[in-house]
Amino acid sequence: MEELIQGLDGPRTAQQELFYDLEDAAAVIGWSVVELTAIAASGKTPAETQALMRICALLAAQQEKLSVYADEVKDQCILRPDA
Repeated sequence: MEELIQGLDGPRTAQQELFYDLEDAAAVIGWSVVELTAIAASGKTPAETQALMRICALLAAQQEKLSVYADEVKDQCILRPDA
């Protein structure tokens, strides 16, 4: 077990930086969705509420995409469908 712990105090690799950046971005988006949903619940007009809920749906979809990307980076297996 001790050999697994050694070398963890050095600089992060580019892959590790990418993983943590993606995870952080997903967390910020998640927080934004929660806050915007709360604001939408107290919207002044139905149009404001609907606009905020659409924004939340878009952000939630992006959060999921970033989470998948972060998992791919962590697993060292980037998968993209053929264009």
